[in-house]
Amino acid sequence: PPYSIVAIHGLDGHREASFTADNGVFWLRDLLPEALSSARILTYGYDARTQGENRSQQTLYGISGDLVVKLSAFRISTGTGHRPLIFIAHSFGGIILKNALVHASSAHMGHLGDHKAVEISTYGVIFMGTPHQGMDLLEWTRSHVDGRSLGSLQDNPLLKPLLLHSEALQQQLIQYNSISARFKTVFCYELYAALGFMEDAVIPFSSAVVPGAVNAASLGIHKTHIEMVKFPSKEDDDYNNIVFQLQQMMDIAPSHIALNWMKHGISLPLGTSGQRQVMDPGNFELAPANKN
Repeated sequence: PPYSIVAIHGLDGHREASFTADNGVFWLRDLLPEALSSARILTYGYDARTQGENRSQQTLYGISGDLVVKLSAFRISTGTGHRPLIFIAHSFGGIILKNALVHASSAHMGHLGDHKAVEISTYGVIFMGTPHQGMDLLEWTRSHVDGRSLGSLQDNPLLKPLLLHSEALQQQLIQYNSISARFKTVFCYELYAALGFMEDAVIPFSSAVVPGAVNAASLGIHKTHIEMVKFPSKEDDDYNNIVFQLQQMMDIAPSHIALNWMKHGISLPLGTSGQRQVMDPGNFELAPANKN
């Protein structure tokens, strides 16, 4: 059966550039379709600019709500509303995803059923350097932001929730932990420190991995925080480790998601490939990286 993989970038990122290596390989488009031929691969873009005059004024709540609305609308319009979902979320993209899944789980089939369908259909999540416990914004500014004070960053609506042990993140941990066991989870953490960034990773292991999480594993990536979602070739060991995790999820997802839907009174046929479609993303920020 076909699957959908949705990739979400982080702060100051882009739905293609964030996943493109220095040699121009956009692995979600150039490598992954060959390894996972039955997957439709999507990237979700949003305004994540934290710098300059045109920096984003969006909020975590607004972006995560948009993700659910646009993803559910896209699935309905393409006739794939029951298709299993696997997410790959980099950095702040993981914070957005957790909020989105909490929102979707609060809906029900009689109210915002298309939103509920996102949660029902989600089998797996791969977090790539997501700061579940927050991050040291002062140190982050030294490597990422040109000459702005911590005080000005704390006023940024996107950065404020990312303060170490912020109230927003602690509340999210409680809300998300109540549903996280429903999903197979892989916490990926960077093994290389960014050049000039202290002596540690941008997002340390203690923030990238949630201790005691159920149905979860952790995986080290031999790259820096920015590079950990950029794979230059199919010979890259980290790429192959991610592909292996995706393949494992895809082997189990159809039967698991079919059971989820059965609990809601809907029987899904197993073993059917569905119709191949060529999607036109139009003006949506949710865009297909390949043609499944």
